[in-house]
Amino acid sequence: MKPAVVDCRVWWIDPAHAPRWCEELLSEPERARAESIHRRAARRRFTTATALLKVAVAVTSGGSPGGVEIRRACPDCRRLHGRPVLAGGAPYVSLSHSGDRVAVALCADAPVGVDVEQVDAGIDVDAMVPFVLGASEQPAFRAVRSRQARVEAFFRCWTRKEAVLKATGDGLRIPMREVTVGTPYGPARLIGFPGRPELPGTTRIVDLRAEPGYLGAVAVLTARPVRVIELDGRDAFAATAERHGGS
Repeated sequence: MKPAVVDCRVWWIDPAHAPRWCEELLSEPERARAESIHRRAARRRFTTATALLKVAVAVTSGGSPGGVEIRRACPDCRRLHGRPVLAGGAPYVSLSHSGDRVAVALCADAPVGVDVEQVDAGIDVDAMVPFVLGASEQPAFRAVRSRQARVEAFFRCWTRKEAVLKATGDGLRIPMREVTVGTPYGPARLIGFPGRPELPGTTRIVDLRAEPGYLGAVAVLTARPVRVIELDGRDAFAATAERHGGS
């Protein structure tokens, strides 16, 4: 018998397309954090991602987004920038934002991590490689001759590793170079993780269909096959407005 498939849903949205009433869904601590973000675009991304996460949970569960409580306490300093966890514990959630892309991931069965990155053609990838890629990963990367291809290869490895580190809850406390995901053009899979030899066999990584100029990946901590369903966040907001009177 084949193992049951684990469903993971990922909602995408451009913050410019999010409704104005997003801010109404933020708790007082979340509003305070938003107000502390000086750059308007970054503040809008944070607000949109937080609101979309609550709306996605509500749409999935049939509840109200106003009743969704997100806990973010950092395990090191207790400030509100840690891994998002729902007050009820389920589903598992993750969010990411970069440029004009926001991604929110939900998985009912296993911890999940999502990452999206805007591909910056001006980045000095050669200088970044020693900090992001392990010794076994670097030869395949350096064999890529085209600069554009090298930049894309770098960000593909980055998103896969970031997704895994979000799923485990470690974040950047573990250096990316110590997480091995293999070549950027091979199958998306975890090969090595420091101190946790069981993770390669119990982690699934899937590349996402981000917009041109962006790359994304989602990681789910499960040994079972994963089916990723990518959705339009505008539909979730529209459904919420219809059900709860948002405008």
